[in-house]
Order: sequence, then C-alpha cells, then structure tokens
Amino acid sequence: MSVESKLKTLDIQKTLGEVTLSDGEKLPVPKLSMLKIIQIVKFLGVDGVKIYSQAREVLIDDSYDQIEKYAVILESIQESQVMRIFSIILDIEDDEALALDINESLDVLLVLGENLDFEKTFTQVRQLMKKLFNKELPDFKELIDRMFPEVPMMEEPVEPTMEEQTSEETEEAQEEATA
Repeated sequence: MSVESKLKTLDIQKTLGEVTLSDGEKLPVPKLSMLKIIQIVKFLGVDGVKIYSQAREVLIDDSYDQIEKYAVILESIQESQVMRIFSIILDIEDDEALALDINESLDVLLVLGENLDFEKTFTQVRQLMKKLFNKELPDFKELIDRMFPEVPMMEEPVEPTMEEQTSEETEEAQEEATA
C-alpha cells in the first residue's frame, strides 16, 4: 500500500460536530485525542486529588454542621477548576469555557454523547484492567446503576372505594351492636 493510499484511509476529520453559540458563532467540538485524554487524566490526578483531599478533611471535621461543610467545600473549589475539562476538550482557555452559557455547555455534552461510544470505551478499559492488573471492574450498566440508583416511587395512599367504605361501616355497626 502506498503512502498516498494510507493517508486516504486516515480519519482526518478533526471535529465531532459544532455548537452554535448564543451570538451565532460556531464552536467546533474537537475529537478526543490521546493528548486531551492525558491532559484530563493529569488534571484529575493533580487538581482532582487536591480537591478530594480538601473536601475529605472538611467532611470528617466535626466542628462544622452538614450545610457548613458543603459551603466550605464549594468555596474552596475555583470556578476554573470546574470548567477545566471543558476547556481541555474544546481547546479553549478556562475563561472562555466559563463564559459558555448553560445551553451551550449542554449542547457540547450532547455532541460528545451522540458521537462517542462511551460504552465501548468503558468495555475496552475494563478488559485492559483485567489483562494488565487482574482487576475486575463492574460492567457499564452496573456502574451506572451504582452511581445513579433507582429511587423507589412513594406510593400514594389509596382512598377506599364507596363499596369498601360501606362494608367497613357495616362491620363497625355490627361490632357496636354485639358490644
């Protein structure tokens, strides 16, 4: 196979799609390259661990009540840290990611969700963990079920039907008559 034919088989599409911003401009949503994945992992491994460590210290501190704990944790997290993964994915600065409105941010997530096969990726990571480290990760569905357990619906009290009310009243009358 010639170099030219090999190049033709490469996927040179660099974006998954685009999002129309509120000002009408188009924001391309790039593919998730290995560089982006490494940057995200590094961010989670450095800043994520720091955030978790600080939050854990606050959570085990009994001098705060529950509401105060959440307030202290939220106060310690910088806004740019929250949006850092977005800025990595979109190849934009943190302040640009922070400037996206909620609908633009959700549109980016929709483009990613529609164009990435998260289940396949997770399955591959699961297989790799088993081969390299002999560790069994839960399957994708089990992981989602653990993260988002089904909340049982509360049953509403059922009002007795007219027939049930009449039969209860008859029973009560019979009990009173025999008493």
